[in-house]
Amino acid sequence: MFRLFKSFIKHAGISLFALLIIVTFSYLYVSNAEAKISSAPDFTLKVLNPKASGYKLFSLKKFKGHIVIINFWATWCPPCRAEMPRLVRFYNAYKNKEVMVVGINVNNSLSGVRSFTKQYNISYPVVYASSNVISEYGGINEIPQTFFISKNGKIIYHWIGEIPHKVLYGITNNLLKP
Repeated sequence: MFRLFKSFIKHAGISLFALLIIVTFSYLYVSNAEAKISSAPDFTLKVLNPKASGYKLFSLKKFKGHIVIINFWATWCPPCRAEMPRLVRFYNAYKNKEVMVVGINVNNSLSGVRSFTKQYNISYPVVYASSNVISEYGGINEIPQTFFISKNGKIIYHWIGEIPHKVLYGITNNLLKP
């Protein structure tokens, strides 16, 4: 009987281990996203890359009727650096589809932010976070963080960490559906 139990544990143990891995990764992937719907706090901030973006000021309320992706980031943050090319490609592909991306930099100072936007060819507006904006968006204790704002100005999704391609495009495509 012990041999039968040992054999069962050996085979079940492998299956349980595989199941544990799948559940853990599923939880980690899903735990990065929140879908708590609330009104997006409005803000107006000076754009740091006006030549590349075509904007001098960014005001969230001016983009009502658009999907707005707000990305909080810093120049020293490795996941932020990793997602920059993805966000630039995304913005260039979606900017004519009533989708706007705005990068909100949370560095301690502006030093290096403008050169960073040039180095990464950031074509969407980049602004420097005010303490008020940081507070209104929940404190931003971790970066990067990405908020998806619906056409009617509601925060639909909030992603913490580097945003995967499938999540960025998938959520946006769902929000674009009539």
